Amino acid sequence: MLDTLGEMLTVDEISAVLRVESRTVRGLLIHANPAVRLPGVKIGTSWRIARQELRTYLVAHHNAAAAHPAQPALEGVS
Repeated sequence: MLDTLGEMLTVDEISAVLRVESRTVRGLLIHANPAVRLPGVKIGTSWRIARQELRTYLVAHHNAAAAHPAQPALEGVS
């Protein structure tokens, strides 16, 4: 599904693809922990995330919570 979208994705596009709330994606973009933070660029009031950066992030964080159940990767994101 990512291939049908442009190179730079919006928060709403990512939330639709991942089937999560937009606020979850925004929380990852501003997360205090750099290891958890989703890389993106804020332009005015809107965020843009490179499609390849999203793919890299998803691969790097795949099952991170399952590998460390005592320290969930998305801790603090609502």
